[in-house]
Amino acid sequence: MATFVFRRLLLAASVVVAVSFAAFVGFGLSLDPSFPLVFKPRQQAVVRATYHLTDPILSRYWRWASGLVHHGFGTTVSTAVGGAPPHLEQPGLPIGPELLHATAVSAALVVLSLVFVVLGSTAVGVFAAERRRFRADVGTRALAYLGAAIPTFLLADLVRRAVAPNEQAAFSHGHFTLTAHAGWFILGPPVGGPIGWLRHLFLPAATLAVGLIAVYARYVRSSMAVELGRPYVMVARAKGLDERRVLLRHALRNSLVPVASLLSLELGGIVGASMAADGVFGSGGLASVFLGALGHADPFELTAIVVMSAVLVSGLTLGGDLLVGLLDPRVSTS
Repeated sequence: MATFVFRRLLLAASVVVAVSFAAFVGFGLSLDPSFPLVFKPRQQAVVRATYHLTDPILSRYWRWASGLVHHGFGTTVSTAVGGAPPHLEQPGLPIGPELLHATAVSAALVVLSLVFVVLGSTAVGVFAAERRRFRADVGTRALAYLGAAIPTFLLADLVRRAVAPNEQAAFSHGHFTLTAHAGWFILGPPVGGPIGWLRHLFLPAATLAVGLIAVYARYVRSSMAVELGRPYVMVARAKGLDERRVLLRHALRNSLVPVASLLSLELGGIVGASMAADGVFGSGGLASVFLGALGHADPFELTAIVVMSAVLVSGLTLGGDLLVGLLDPRVSTS
């Protein structure tokens, strides 16, 4: 298992490095943070010199990557302060604290939605597999197709309008924020302890989980149907074991191995969908920070956001691989 984890960590690190290079080069060549018209030519020259925007792109990437060790993600370009600062020496805003908080919000949103997906898809899939070829099975699959057909952003917008018709939206430092109370649920960036975070993230996580439950419930149903026809299930039933024990302890564990493998492969898409839900509900995750950084064309902040997104996806994928290894030890020893 240790060798398995080490290889996965090396793979995750190489992916993060490759993503950081591609993002820095792409944003560095396409965006010029000194371009806004509020800057006079002398101010534009100062910004370019301060952030070495005239250096070759590879030299800029090496300076940025080596600076991560000592200065974190650094500061935003001066335009992030809000137009032309009164003093050209005024530094930008620190990228690290806000980015780490946004990453924590996005990670909590994804993990909470995955909890909903695992519980919901397992319950629906086992229910449909136990009653396959009956009306309940057909109805469950029809609802699953309907849930998978609705885009996440559309469902999130409908839920937001339904539960909080009197919402208040605002832009703070270029970031979209939303504040509204809908009974126990609260829209906007999470505050407080675990209960406060749950109140803020429950609706976006549940909205994100609806489509995923619809997809993975079909996988669980198909895998359970195959396992229920295996000889070991017939032997367990012949021994007189309780039907619930046969379903949950024997068939379900084996049926979850391929489902967990599929889920770990699609974690990147799930993180992307979580950004859509975050943007609609204004949860203060990576989507909100990305929109703000894109608004003032800050290549350094945008690169940091993409890097943290890659770290989040790599970490979740590593967790999924470990879960598959625990469910089926043959995977970690192959």
